[in-house]
Amino acid sequence: MLPSQFGKGKVDSAFLKLFGDRSLEQAKALLKDAWMSEDDSEVKAEIERRLKLLEPKEANQIKCSNCGKFFQARRTRKFKNNFCEQCMKKRFGSQE
Repeated sequence: MLPSQFGKGKVDSAFLKLFGDRSLEQAKALLKDAWMSEDDSEVKAEIERRLKLLEPKEANQIKCSNCGKFFQARRTRKFKNNFCEQCMKKRFGSQE
């Protein structure tokens, strides 16, 4: 009944219907309590995996090769170095 992802599917799960807005916090609390009381290493590993899936993903920040500023990564295959938007415009103009 416990979902591994929230808000990804079209149909709400039974867990989401039962707990409503507090479902994410409730799921984390239940998983943490289960992890503390569990002795089996395989079950603990599965609980840890599910806890990790419930955590929000962080934005991928990379450092600009030119100015050193951190920025949101954008996939550009043409260039070897990672340049931020401003450095890309300064350096290459309209070649992008």
